[in-house]
Amino acid sequence: MPNKIPKIIHYCWLSGEEKPAFIQKCISSWKKVMPDYEIWCWDTKRFDIHSVKFVEEAYNVKKWAFAADYIRLYALYHYGGIYLDSDVLVFQKFDKFLHNSAFTSIESYFYGKKENDYWIESAILGAEKGNLFIKECMEYYSNRNFILENGTYDQSIICHIIANIAEKKYGFKKYIFTDTPLYLKDNIMTLYPPYIFSHDKGDIRKKTCAIHMYKGSWRDEKGKENKYLSIIRKIGVILFNEKNWGIIYFKIKKIAALFRKP
Repeated sequence: MPNKIPKIIHYCWLSGEEKPAFIQKCISSWKKVMPDYEIWCWDTKRFDIHSVKFVEEAYNVKKWAFAADYIRLYALYHYGGIYLDSDVLVFQKFDKFLHNSAFTSIESYFYGKKENDYWIESAILGAEKGNLFIKECMEYYSNRNFILENGTYDQSIICHIIANIAEKKYGFKKYIFTDTPLYLKDNIMTLYPPYIFSHDKGDIRKKTCAIHMYKGSWRDEKGKENKYLSIIRKIGVILFNEKNWGIIYFKIKKIAALFRKP
């Protein structure tokens, strides 16, 4: 089956600051696992932050993640490829997903929490150039302000925004766990099981291809790595190769949690 999605990895880095060691490790995992993929960094040189009001306002108050919500969609719609948050660790090649018009997975952390609380993963998102669903998600931001009239911020989470659009227009309803992909209307997007593209609170298996590490959750208030996770990471790097370490890491993390002080 011919590929629809080009071998391009997009990510955003808008602060202009030096990338922390862990972010560099994540990006290195992309290069190691998928050396034949191009990697495009979307910063203020590549994207005109003044071209979209939502992005400009989020950028001006240093809410980089919300500015990146629009930019990821822009990159995918105009160029095609795979968007990754900078704190995503990759363990397996994405080649087998490139035949889709677009792909991601169900956001596993929210699976089973509430009957109708289902989200679509946005930290790992692939699409062909010109994908209509990506365009509609992008247009959601076109006439919106990040800074509201009362001075507060519109911090709506992109995972939920994408899920709402998919529900209204492409038949995405209550998700029931299955090991088979879910295809939205007209095959405009393929949603893989939660464990295919997971995260640090999610379902990690041998089939897991990538994990979103949620950098905010592995740093304490001083910006340093949590000492427990740092120790576990060092053990994993020494004892296991990167792929197995990703799985073992979270098993050890769950065990370590039992010994922490309340």
